[in-house]
Amino acid sequence: MSAAPATADRPIAVRRRRAEELRARHPFADEVLVLYVALLEAWGAVGATPSDPQDAASWAADHVLPVVIEATLAAGPPALRDAVRDRPETVLADWLTGATLDPVDRYLARASLAPVLEALGERAGDACVPGDAAELCPRCGGLPQLSCLAASGQSLVSGPRSLLCARCGSSWTCSRSVCPACGEDEETRLSVYSEEWHGPVSGRADDGNGRPVFPHLRIVGCSTCDRYLIEIDLARDPRAVPEVDELAALPLDLYAADRGLTKVTPNLMGF
Repeated sequence: MSAAPATADRPIAVRRRRAEELRARHPFADEVLVLYVALLEAWGAVGATPSDPQDAASWAADHVLPVVIEATLAAGPPALRDAVRDRPETVLADWLTGATLDPVDRYLARASLAPVLEALGERAGDACVPGDAAELCPRCGGLPQLSCLAASGQSLVSGPRSLLCARCGSSWTCSRSVCPACGEDEETRLSVYSEEWHGPVSGRADDGNGRPVFPHLRIVGCSTCDRYLIEIDLARDPRAVPEVDELAALPLDLYAADRGLTKVTPNLMGF
């Protein structure tokens, strides 16, 4: 076994702090974020990775899956607590091959393998089978989970766009004028939905003072494939932690569903 950092680029403490901030700000996301914080604690206790990336699934089944189930039983919603019992360990290997899994199996596989793949770093690709989409993670071949705009440091100038991998947690650059799911680059087929530009999401979705709940988040969708991602703009909120903020964007996911859009990859919690 080789020693491993707690996470890839953002340590567990950073993610936990952001999750607690968002819990206080967005009560509707409390259930999701309570479970996420419990998973962060479980991941922090793992502390090692398999020496051979091809052993990732079996190693995670032995060392991570038990603490993920324990965290879920302690902090998960009742329906999930009942559902995670007696699930086959083979779902972990299935996630690495890109197989279609039901929501509970996908949750267990992702929660068990995420810290392992992040810790493997550049070797994560040796544990995975590439998927089939327009934009795939150059490290492991996984699908994107979200889109992120970096702060440019200049007023009125947007920073470069990157995508975050749903499987290994690494990121890569992507043109803002292309759909990550199907490769569509016709501007009229690409849509952006945000509270500021198109009114409040899900009724009067503001903080009571007319301000949007998610000023730094928006939906980027494609009418060719009817897929979407949540996009985080770090220029609007430099404190954002993309993978945590996306978990709290439940009203945006509901709005996208109402528009007939399907997320490229459901997040860890299935949204």
